[in-house]
Parts: sequence; C-alpha cells; structure tokens
Amino acid sequence: MKYFSIICLIGLVSCAHHRAPASMQGQQVAYDSIALGNIQAHAVKRVEKEDVCFDINLKMKGVDQQNAQTSNWTLAWVDKNNQYHLLNTSQRDPASVPQGGQVVAPYGAYQEWTSNFVSCAPKARLNDVRSLVLTPKELPYKESKGLTLNWK
Repeated sequence: MKYFSIICLIGLVSCAHHRAPASMQGQQVAYDSIALGNIQAHAVKRVEKEDVCFDINLKMKGVDQQNAQTSNWTLAWVDKNNQYHLLNTSQRDPASVPQGGQVVAPYGAYQEWTSNFVSCAPKARLNDVRSLVLTPKELPYKESKGLTLNWK
C-alpha cells in the first residue's frame, strides 16, 4: 500500500506540470498560467536579424476584452544574471486585436479572449534570454502576480 501511495503521488505531480501546446513542442517554447488556469500564455523565442524576438499568445477566461489588450501588459525579459530588461510596448508589432467574446457553457456564460503579438529584444543573444515576464496592469482576479515564461 505504501508503494501504491508513492506511485500515485508521483503521477499527480507529473500531471501538474505546465506543458506547451503539442503544436509548439520541439521549438523554444515557454509556458505559464495564473488564476487557476484562466490566464495562460506561451511564447516562442527566436532570432530575427540581430534581435531575439518573442511570438506571444495569451488566452484569458472570465475577463473583459480590455484585459486582453497588449496595452494592459508590461513585458520584460530576464537575462542569465537575473537582470530585467523592459520591452517597450511600442515594439509589439504587429499587435493583433484580441479575438473572442461570450462563451456559453452548461454552467453559465463567460468571456474568453485570445491575444497574439510579437516583441523583440534589440541586440540580445538567444542563450542570454532566460525568461519573459508578463505583468498585468489590471485583472479581475486577486492573483495578478504576472506570468513568468522560462526557457531552460
């Protein structure tokens, strides 16, 4: 019985890990979620000319469209020395208008929005970028510490 409990615990812990969507596996993808999974983000890190660029996708449930706007988020990348480098929101080009709206489910209706955008860190080196931090300016959830997308 003792071994069965240990095996069950290991199984639960392995299921709790965040994983990137299957279509993104094999690329340099980072993923995080907050608010019990209602706010999810994944980003692909890639080199473009002399910059490191991030293709970012936010998926948000139970929020208004304005919460999904890129202007509601502060973005920074963290280097291998744990120093933060703020990314200017004007660098988010092209930014898309959040897509979505009302979703009707058996347990009620809620708003769901997705937002996709690209931002680049000028003259950064790919291996120096350890993580990307997205911090919301406003969310309807108590938990608003932000999202930390880590590349290992």
